[in-house]
Amino acid sequence: MNAVTFPELKSVAALPGPKSWPLVGGLLGNFPQINFAEFHRQLERWADAYGPTYRFSLGPRSLVVIADAEAIGVVLRERPHLFGRRAELERVFDELGFNGVFSSDGEDWKRQRKIVAMALNSAHLHKFHDGLLATTERLRQRWLEVAKADRPTDLCADLMRYTVDVTTQLAFGIDFNTLETDGPIIQQHLDKVFPMLSKRLGAPFPYWRHLKFRADRELDRAVDAIHQQIKVIINECRQRMAANPGLHQEPTNFLEAMIAAKETEGLAFSDDDIIANSFTLLLAGEDTTANTLAWAIKFFIDYPELFRQVRTEVDSVLGAELIPAHFTDIARLPAVEAFANETMRLKPVAPILVFDAKETVTLAGVEIPPGVAIVLLTRRIANRPENFSAPAQFQLSRWLEKAPAPDRVHNTKAFLPFGTGPRFCPGRNLALVEIKMVLAMLARNFEVALADPSVPVEELFAFTMSPTNLNVKFKSRAHF
Repeated sequence: MNAVTFPELKSVAALPGPKSWPLVGGLLGNFPQINFAEFHRQLERWADAYGPTYRFSLGPRSLVVIADAEAIGVVLRERPHLFGRRAELERVFDELGFNGVFSSDGEDWKRQRKIVAMALNSAHLHKFHDGLLATTERLRQRWLEVAKADRPTDLCADLMRYTVDVTTQLAFGIDFNTLETDGPIIQQHLDKVFPMLSKRLGAPFPYWRHLKFRADRELDRAVDAIHQQIKVIINECRQRMAANPGLHQEPTNFLEAMIAAKETEGLAFSDDDIIANSFTLLLAGEDTTANTLAWAIKFFIDYPELFRQVRTEVDSVLGAELIPAHFTDIARLPAVEAFANETMRLKPVAPILVFDAKETVTLAGVEIPPGVAIVLLTRRIANRPENFSAPAQFQLSRWLEKAPAPDRVHNTKAFLPFGTGPRFCPGRNLALVEIKMVLAMLARNFEVALADPSVPVEELFAFTMSPTNLNVKFKSRAHF
């Protein structure tokens, strides 16, 4: 009888990976070889060269990169007890005063998760539909003006305004209306945050704790201004709730729900927690949804035959309406949802995720000690033939089939735009409703094209992944 043998576990040091440059390698590791504006693409190229599990280093710290769907699923499902947010991320968020449910970990996360999930549940979104409808109509009017003037518009900037307006209404019950006015300067301050987060998290050492450059000082001023505005909004909200005690039992927005939970349910939720989670919702609600919409509209331009398929569905569902007028209409748009899913498969705004091992773990045949950072290439696994047939092709059919054909691969466990497991993104429902509303409105009302097709639209990584140079021209559709 032959003895059963098991493969020997690899150590992190034994993994393949890019060699650091001579002389500076011991101090900076692979840092000089990385262009952080395309950090995700660099990691994906290294996965092509070194395989689905490899290592690289930023300064003296080694990071393990995983590009295997099964192993990535283990990390996401075993949070928060085996894997947690990167310690440096939590420190950076804490320094900026918005260490909310996204960046917190352990018991601190559990304490905040319940109330955040409650404030973003689908029942609350149903009540919010009228506000969403009004904001989507403003975006339609903005694009009608652009079409009438026959001028190009910065698509990402327009969509950022839209998502800020939606998020501030849901978060605070306040209509900032940046689509029709210059709006409050809070959006200008928010725009400074993600690029600097990306820079700080990628730095080989925390230079800003010792020496601050101009961009760091601008970030400090922006964060301070956001904090001050949120504090004013919280005080006004408390006054409104004191005048109308019924809001404690039936809060109408995210902020009221947090204040009510603190005051009526006795949850250990401080004013700092309220500020941090409000700040987090503003950041997440603005950037991620706007960038997903921008990529989807770029694909509308790239695939006119699929755009026509979406338009046919939208026309059928909306009848005489120009925007999904009823919340139930949104659920009757499977082709629109398929378009959103395929966009998020090919252009996820979070193409990489980073966590720390909390104890010694075995992952993908590697023994990883506590404190080692683990980088998950979530975009790469969604673009591999072992997980999706014809992965480079934009196909709505893969999401519309009741069951994949025997010769087709469709591994939804490799599709992770909102994560999975206990820390599945609580804002998923809001994001999908916004995305479907805007895509349906556009398909119903407009033709869209690149303002200058000779200018390439490229990927820019700055904590999230956004398109660059996405200037478009709208043309009003000849009705119907």
